[in-house]
Amino acid sequence: MLVHTAPWFRDHLITLVGTGMRPGELLGLRADRVDLAVDLAGRRLEVVEVRYEAGRFGRGYKDRPKSATSIRVIPLAGPVAEAIARQLPDGSPPRTLVFAGPGGGNFVPAGSRTALSRDNLRRAYRAAVTRASHPAARLGYTPGRVLRALRKAGPEQSPEAIRGGLRGRLPTTRTVHAALCELEAAGLAARRPSAGDDGWEGLRWSATTPPRDDSLANLRLRGPHNLRHTFSTWLEDAGIPARVIDELMGHAGGRHGGGELERRGSLIGSRYRWTTPEMQAPVVAAVEQRLAISLSIAPGSLGHRVGRGEDACHGGERGQPA
Repeated sequence: MLVHTAPWFRDHLITLVGTGMRPGELLGLRADRVDLAVDLAGRRLEVVEVRYEAGRFGRGYKDRPKSATSIRVIPLAGPVAEAIARQLPDGSPPRTLVFAGPGGGNFVPAGSRTALSRDNLRRAYRAAVTRASHPAARLGYTPGRVLRALRKAGPEQSPEAIRGGLRGRLPTTRTVHAALCELEAAGLAARRPSAGDDGWEGLRWSATTPPRDDSLANLRLRGPHNLRHTFSTWLEDAGIPARVIDELMGHAGGRHGGGELERRGSLIGSRYRWTTPEMQAPVVAAVEQRLAISLSIAPGSLGHRVGRGEDACHGGERGQPA
């Protein structure tokens, strides 16, 4: 998910999966509700304000979530605190929204902070899911154009013939070749050297169909709320008590004995149970351990994809397959 998420939204997803917040809670989080203390035990945020979108009834921010139980303090793992810090400009006023949009479009300069709607966050999430499953959805603008022209032209096409099939402003033949190398790295194109020593200009290219990645097929991924499920599953897998998980997620069962485990014991006893800092430490450790795996894989995967394309282009300069 992180590899195929637009860079601006990676911090959003890291924080969602590392805190279990609802998307509306994330988008309503303000700077004065976050404590990024140097002391690891002091890193936390408080969920209070929520971004709401109620169709014809309006949209905006409300100063309380849907229930009093949802007002809660969540300890922050290191990678989550770093993601929040990246999103907060230096010297931000207390009421600054932590998570905003990247700007760009509708007369908004690119890179400026804009209020982010839940629909936009959902679209970014779904785009990442699509890119993770479909290699063609990961392509940039020029490789995408070249792939469409190659599929339309048929097999055994030269870079110059593919270039002639493009519409609009034409890139150079060398740029087309570089795009073809990227397609080859993604498994979407294959090359065949010509009979003569014509260099890369003599290569003949054909579109290919890579195997579909079905690793997400058994999951019902609908939106960023899925990451809230991941957070609770991570904690349960780490052996965190169900009552603590409920409390961190803002579920009523966490404090009032509504969970299945609490119903087996004393209802009054569950009312006297509170989460201490010592009980929060395993939560932070569990999230950090799992995020460390994701963050170690994501940069390597990005670099591997780019590297394959570069090697393919370099190897094709003399008409030899990389």
